[in-house]
Amino acid sequence: MLSISLALLLAGTAVAEQRELAIYGWLEEASLGSGELTIRAKLDTGADNSSLNAPDFEIFEKDDDDWVRFTVTNQDEQEYTFEKKIVRQARIRSASGTSRRPVVKMEVCVGEVLRHVEVNLADRSELGFQMLIGRSYMKDRILVDSGEEFTASPDCAKSEADDADRPDESGDYDDGEEQTEDASGNDDEGEDDE
Repeated sequence: MLSISLALLLAGTAVAEQRELAIYGWLEEASLGSGELTIRAKLDTGADNSSLNAPDFEIFEKDDDDWVRFTVTNQDEQEYTFEKKIVRQARIRSASGTSRRPVVKMEVCVGEVLRHVEVNLADRSELGFQMLIGRSYMKDRILVDSGEEFTASPDCAKSEADDADRPDESGDYDDGEEQTEDASGNDDEGEDDE
């Protein structure tokens, strides 16, 4: 039995190396924007999309588009205010009801993985982590080692950002329509269980 487990582990490692996937822990430091701020993030393979703690945001109009201004404060009480164009609104279902969240495109760096990804803005103040990084960010780039935490500091100076929301294998883009997801970013109804 041990030899089968070892063979599976080695095969999984070989696949990760062949696909050039980085292996990080379930909790990591992530830098936002062009490194303006570093926060703690949960790499959540159970969530489709990413979510960021932005309890107080202001929506305003700029160049005939809806934009949002929000401030993120990290664990060291450092703050940074972002202004981002709203790419869509997500309707989130949870046990407490349905809410709408603005979704913005952000540059996020975890370890040496730098990606542009859609992030919904939410009040995560009562939850364990300021940011949830979902599968759309990790797809084709990261494997999560559930037994590890904080394995790498964000270091994307040599990285070139790619778009996490690019077409999938079928060539289909996200249609940009309103998306319904639960509070953790999943398509099924449920609560964020951090």
